[in-house]
Amino acid sequence: MTVIRSLAADELPWFVGRALAFIGHSDPQRLALLLAPRFRDPRGDAQGCRVLARPGRSPSAGVHVQAPDPDDDSRRLLLSSPWHDDDVDGFAELVAEVLRRHEHDAAVLRLDAVPPARRDELAARLAPLGFAPDEVARMRFDLSQVPPLGSPLLLEAWSEASDRRFRAFYEDAEGRPVTDAGWAYLKRKNGPFQPDLWFLARETLDQDPVGYAFCGLVARRVDGQYTLDAVGVARELRSDSAALRRLVISTLHELASFSPVGAVDAEVSRADGRLGDILRYVGFVPVVRSPVLVKRPE
Repeated sequence: MTVIRSLAADELPWFVGRALAFIGHSDPQRLALLLAPRFRDPRGDAQGCRVLARPGRSPSAGVHVQAPDPDDDSRRLLLSSPWHDDDVDGFAELVAEVLRRHEHDAAVLRLDAVPPARRDELAARLAPLGFAPDEVARMRFDLSQVPPLGSPLLLEAWSEASDRRFRAFYEDAEGRPVTDAGWAYLKRKNGPFQPDLWFLARETLDQDPVGYAFCGLVARRVDGQYTLDAVGVARELRSDSAALRRLVISTLHELASFSPVGAVDAEVSRADGRLGDILRYVGFVPVVRSPVLVKRPE
């Protein structure tokens, strides 16, 4: 009978060594032992590790799991430090069981430093579970550095009465329908839904929307932290970089009015096209870029 279990604290260096071996480190166990004294919470980290062991054999696959709590608004399951000992089927079995055990709306498997051939192998084996390859860049903007804008767009905040209108505009702008689960996930992608930080943008109050910007909140204070969860312009403006740039800057001005020395984080997917270039032009600074496998809401 196959067993899936967590680890004891003294097994953590072994697990880290297996993950380092998987990415091709020349002396993984030695490096893991050198890193061991730096582990901040060995017991907690070990409890987040999951390994798969078949009868009469040592564990053949493992992954670190950061699962959402039952009362968390964000229902994203985060997986990292993947490894297997020539048992990709066992790794897929492990991931499938982790997905079954933890309620989630979306799941992300980080593949930092995993060689391309191994990334492709994992992508092919996890595709039946709903995972697709992507690359995500995390970027940050300092709200004290908002560039000037002569004529900002007018931003209308979400209300319960306008939800259907917001959703219809988003679907039209993106050129695809969004499921109820996908819409709910977008609202609480990074925490509790913030109605006053979800915007439709207009030139004037009597004109149709020209864009949307959906933001989240980490902390609302003078030096508050926000997330830019989704942003885009109307479909007829998709080729207009200036329109998207103006929308982003108008949104940053609004957030700076709440937190003039705060910061905004954004995750840009490879599928987002030129959005990353626009954010860099405005002043967002790249923090880290990660290859991932993503299981999005159904």
